[in-house]
Amino acid sequence: MSSVDVRRVSTTNVRPASYVDKQASDTYKRIDLNPMDLIFLNIPYMQRGFLFTKQHEEGKSINDKISHLKTSLSCTLDHFFPLAGRLGIEKHEDGNMISVYIDCNSEGAEFVHAIADISADFILPPTCIPQTIIDRLFLLNGVRSYQGQSQPLLSIQITELTDGIFIACSANHCIGDGTSFYHFINSWSEVTNSSGYHTSRPSPVFERWFSKETDCPIRLQLSSFNELSAKRNPNGTDGFVERCFRFTKPNIAALKEKASLIMAKQNKVISSLQAILAFVWTAVIRSRSCLNDNWDETRELELRLLMNNRTKLVPPLPETYFGNSIVRGIATLEETELVKRGFGFLASVLNEVVNSNDFEKSRSFIESWMEKPLIMSPGVSNAFVARSSQWFNMYGNDFGWGRPIAVKTGANGMFNGMTTVNPGPVEGSVDIEICLPNEVFKVMENDAEFMEAFSSS
Repeated sequence: MSSVDVRRVSTTNVRPASYVDKQASDTYKRIDLNPMDLIFLNIPYMQRGFLFTKQHEEGKSINDKISHLKTSLSCTLDHFFPLAGRLGIEKHEDGNMISVYIDCNSEGAEFVHAIADISADFILPPTCIPQTIIDRLFLLNGVRSYQGQSQPLLSIQITELTDGIFIACSANHCIGDGTSFYHFINSWSEVTNSSGYHTSRPSPVFERWFSKETDCPIRLQLSSFNELSAKRNPNGTDGFVERCFRFTKPNIAALKEKASLIMAKQNKVISSLQAILAFVWTAVIRSRSCLNDNWDETRELELRLLMNNRTKLVPPLPETYFGNSIVRGIATLEETELVKRGFGFLASVLNEVVNSNDFEKSRSFIESWMEKPLIMSPGVSNAFVARSSQWFNMYGNDFGWGRPIAVKTGANGMFNGMTTVNPGPVEGSVDIEICLPNEVFKVMENDAEFMEAFSSS
């Protein structure tokens, strides 16, 4: 099965519970975006989906539960009201410059109830599921963040499976990062299970962080913004597939110990994630070198880690900061060096990237960006990019069907080398989703060193 028929039952525009008719209000709240938000204008929406088993509850039909979810979403949007808005564009006097902001106008979030004739067991395995099937369970596929002028900033699709429920969330990346995304999702879950539609979680902080030297609102060239619609991902998902490798707690401990022993003379403390990413990425390059007789040993590989930067700013931001606070840690090396020196060496390189994450790095990035604003493209030519975190609370969300049995990532933003880090369903386990050509995966399956180090259970 390469695709599935997903039929819409209903589409609802959900506004914050305290919404008052637009005409009854003189002004709407405006949130100006900072450089850490604006770099994501050309990046697709964030997507996460949660798979649940369908549980029968006496006196409550599926329609009752979905109606309850709409109400709880409306109440949650009272706390996260920017998600019910749209992106706004302010044109300045000279006509060549614009500013982009969040127009908190309560236009509403999109909520879709759908039905699909597939079993939860079909999309449960962590390994190879046709992305065309996962795509149908999400909204706003292919939509990029700058399109939030006309598209909702948040879309939810609840899909009834034959024996399960899939709740898919898509959110505009200019509005917030993964930390913000899960603050909203975790709060929505709590509100859903609260008798009075309340949450005990701390309120999100929407006021944007700007360096003292920033002239706000930030101005962009109108021509640069208009060019976004003409840009296409040069390294998209055509010809690539995404697979998930699940590492158990014992697997991770063994990898971390091995990497630490290799790098013991450098007195570096290698983290679990550094060991896992280094191990997977080294296996990918080793497999690619086996596929191509004309493999270029001097070809440079770029490594990018997207890291939470809230505690590194001055003054530090609270964890409840609702926006983008991400720094890109970058390292470059030759592929042949990686193959020769192995994953312990790469773990050491990643360790240096993480340790370089400080305020000076952020300030340097912001200053250079202000001189020459750069809007990221979805793909890069020869790179591994790691996003998300194993520390996000993905499996603690209950929307009326108990604990999720799986978490899935939509295809938005996927390109060759994109790596998504998620917690596994068992405490201490980690799922690594990576997008690659299928022939690379086939070689990795015959790589004894790689296959012995992870568990598919």
